[in-house]
Amino acid sequence: MTTRDRKSDFELSRGDQIIDAANSADRANIMVCSVYDVDALSSGHPTMSTLGAKIFTVESHQTSDDAPRAVRRLIFSADILKAFKLCTGDTVALSSTDHQNGKKKFAVGIVWPSLGLAQNTVLVSPSLLLTAGLSVGASARIVPLSGAAATKGATAFGSLQNAKEAGTIKLKELSTRGDAGLGHAGSTSKPNEYQDWLTLALREHLVNLRYITDCQTIELNYEGQHRRFTVDHISNKASKGEEDLARGMADLAIDRPAQIWTVNWDCTVSLPTERATTKEATSQKPDFEVLAHKSAQDAYASVGGLHKQIEVIRDLLEIPLTRPDLFRYFGLKPPRGILLHGPPGTGKTHLARAIASSTNSSVLVINGPELSSAYHGETEAKLRDVFKQAKEKSPCIVILDEVDALAPKREEGAGGEVEKRVVATLLTILDGMHDEDAEHNKPVVVIGTTNRPNAIDPALRRPGRFDKELEIGIPDAEARLSILNVLLKKTPHEISPTQLQSLASRMHGYVGADISSIIREAGTISIKRWLGNYGSAASAESLKLELQDLIDAMPLVRPSAMRSLFFETPPVRYSDIGGQAAVVQKLKEAIEWPLLHPEAFQRLGVKPPKGVLLYGPPGCSKTVLARACAFESGINFVAVKGPELLNKYVGESERAVREIFRKARAASPSIVFFDEIDALATSRTGSDTDQGSSHEGVLTSLLNEMDGVQELTGVTVVAATNRPEAIDSALMRPGRLDRLLYVGPPDMAGRVEILKIKLKGMTVGADIDVDEIAALTEGCSGAEITSLCQEAAILTMQNDINAPCVGQEAFIAAAKSIKRQITPAVLQKFMAWQNATGARQV
Repeated sequence: MTTRDRKSDFELSRGDQIIDAANSADRANIMVCSVYDVDALSSGHPTMSTLGAKIFTVESHQTSDDAPRAVRRLIFSADILKAFKLCTGDTVALSSTDHQNGKKKFAVGIVWPSLGLAQNTVLVSPSLLLTAGLSVGASARIVPLSGAAATKGATAFGSLQNAKEAGTIKLKELSTRGDAGLGHAGSTSKPNEYQDWLTLALREHLVNLRYITDCQTIELNYEGQHRRFTVDHISNKASKGEEDLARGMADLAIDRPAQIWTVNWDCTVSLPTERATTKEATSQKPDFEVLAHKSAQDAYASVGGLHKQIEVIRDLLEIPLTRPDLFRYFGLKPPRGILLHGPPGTGKTHLARAIASSTNSSVLVINGPELSSAYHGETEAKLRDVFKQAKEKSPCIVILDEVDALAPKREEGAGGEVEKRVVATLLTILDGMHDEDAEHNKPVVVIGTTNRPNAIDPALRRPGRFDKELEIGIPDAEARLSILNVLLKKTPHEISPTQLQSLASRMHGYVGADISSIIREAGTISIKRWLGNYGSAASAESLKLELQDLIDAMPLVRPSAMRSLFFETPPVRYSDIGGQAAVVQKLKEAIEWPLLHPEAFQRLGVKPPKGVLLYGPPGCSKTVLARACAFESGINFVAVKGPELLNKYVGESERAVREIFRKARAASPSIVFFDEIDALATSRTGSDTDQGSSHEGVLTSLLNEMDGVQELTGVTVVAATNRPEAIDSALMRPGRLDRLLYVGPPDMAGRVEILKIKLKGMTVGADIDVDEIAALTEGCSGAEITSLCQEAAILTMQNDINAPCVGQEAFIAAAKSIKRQITPAVLQKFMAWQNATGARQV
């Protein structure tokens, strides 16, 4: 051992002495040791023969939690250390007296002095006793391995200079009396967490021992129980090839030398997990499952709204699986992969399972995340095993569910080398299936499902791997009706087909999973109503689902297609808005006609308007008109407040605009309402300067989305502003905002209509003259008339808090005091803008 190593051992022993400094006897030992250290270091004469010839009687000493490193100590009398020139911290080997040529067990520890101990006695920890194969009272010999008393070169127990650093240590538990090992009751609640803590305790115990052998045995007290483990296998930190070569050479040796290992915190300690693996295998799903065969009618009976996709997939699958020889006759390669993608809840996995069950082929269902493993190469091995089994069961269909988790993009994202190897393995397997099928006539077809197709590696989406990509989109009215019929097939109900069709036409944005949830909520409502009427003892034969139950359940489930943009439209009808009959009619023509009379547009060869701009003075019901339009038409309504889209980060505002239109297309038909659009679509050139606007990127995104390369189908844009002159002219051309509707202050008849609507909800006197009040409110907007009614009620309560109704005098007083915001100058500004721009007033 070098001087540095010896110095390190000496410092380590000093640290142990400091820990035990609280004990008076140990303080005395440290004082004695310091004297003997000087003598031992000054002498270079080895005394191994004398020490090896001496026989000691072994006694056991228990270590405490305050001094965990005491487990490696061999405690001698201080006189023995002086006589044999030993130092505190010297490494020695402990073996039985009948040891011959190192073929018996031995343990490695460090020397430690003690006062008041007999010279022929050595105190040993239980772990070292078990390792050396000794018992209390047995005779033992001591052989120095380091220090002044050690001989040069290797001993029968090996040499510390040839000690190897342990990289991985595999332990196995020894059964002791009254101990059930790993399976005792204290560990059944959380076996994985329990074993992790046990492994950590074992590693700490091995680090405290510092030196171990191939036959090391350790004993520790864990959670009040004595546990005993032995070393099953030790490997160093060398490469696998070097380790195998060294192990092979050692096995060929006639007289295999003893090996000493050093343990530090970098090593890995593992325990066998047979019981944990067995328990986990019985409680979790397998890596792949085999579906039972069903007839085509039974398999597709549970799928609704996907008839077109089913026909395409059957054409792609049935011929390659039943008659692959026809493709070989033409010298063609049959399709080997289909990718199903679409929003969550549309039935991708359900469709894949139904089609797989309908064929006469074997089916393997693989969940992408379940194949992932933290160990090197294990995920790739599982993937190869799955396809190997598929070839054995061919013709076979392999369903890769959530394939984006198994094959993400390699050039970007947080994926590491493991993900890249898995993708490469999957690509190699898919490419190799064609050659093997041609040789062995064993066709295998792969069906992948994902709701993030752009997250899949592009190399997987080319022909020859995934030959066909099918989008399972958000269902339309006809598909929703088919889904409702499938889900209500086994549910007793009193809903006619006409009612179901009307209900399906109102469920815009709902996917199959949402409709299933609606039926479940409706069933709960029906059961609660039935229990309230008949009680729990009545017969369930009279319990049936009603249409009103489904209508009441719809607000409880938000449509998945519009979940992040969903806006609860308030119950506002056109009849609640007065004085805007012409504008209401134009809105119906632009939004409701394309839904109610699509054949008329097709017959005439025209397309419905893309957008409507409502402009006018503040308070003239522009926003309320948009709400009533969404509620009356019953289609999805996306409300976008202009300033909310703006973001301080570059590109985030434009991304938000694209995301809104993407989801609106997916949930078509839908209305996208931009309130205060002048905050987003500000003109790109000012009156005095030619500098671009700070929101020019948002405006450009709006222009491209409304009438760009990608056609906007099924989405109507409704915008409102009281500053039309601030909007860029490119947004108001035909094809974007086709119709410009001026929403001005109401006339005399409009004011009378507004007053009648507001007075319906108030308690007024019999002397109310609506015409007189309307005449006093000339030039007022609808919002100001609403404020007038509220002010009249406040004046009445000021005069008499117990007044039974609001009288005519209060309305007249409120009308005379109201402040009009719409002045002739404001109206002149809108008229001037119309004349200057030639706005299309329709």
